[in-house]
Amino acid sequence: MTPLETADLLTVEFPELSEALHAPQTCTSLYRQLNCFADFTRRAVANGELDLLRHCFAVTDSLLRRADRYLSAAIETVYLHCLHLDGSTHGNQLARQLMPVGLYRAYRRPHANMLP
Repeated sequence: MTPLETADLLTVEFPELSEALHAPQTCTSLYRQLNCFADFTRRAVANGELDLLRHCFAVTDSLLRRADRYLSAAIETVYLHCLHLDGSTHGNQLARQLMPVGLYRAYRRPHANMLP
C-alpha cells in the first residue's frame, strides 16, 4: 500500500484528517501520516472519546491485516509507539479492552529501541 493509498483510506474513515494527511510534507511519508494519525488517536484518548478510539483501533487493525512489510513495520514502530499508552495503567487498560486481537498482539510485541 502506497503512502497516498494509506492517506486516502484514513481520510475516508476520518475526513477531519484530510488536510493534514494530504499536506505536501506528509502525503509522501507513511511515517508522518501514521504519526499524524497517532496524534489524532491520542486526542481521542485524552478527550475520553471511546467510540472514536475504538474506530481508530479498528481501522489500524484493518490496515495491519492487509499490510505489506513496510506498512506493518510503520504501524508497529510509529503508530503504536507514538500512542504513548505504555507505562500507564489507564493506557494499558484501553489497549487491552478496545484494540482488536491482531492489533493488540502487535502492541504487546517487544520492539527494539531504534535510538542508539
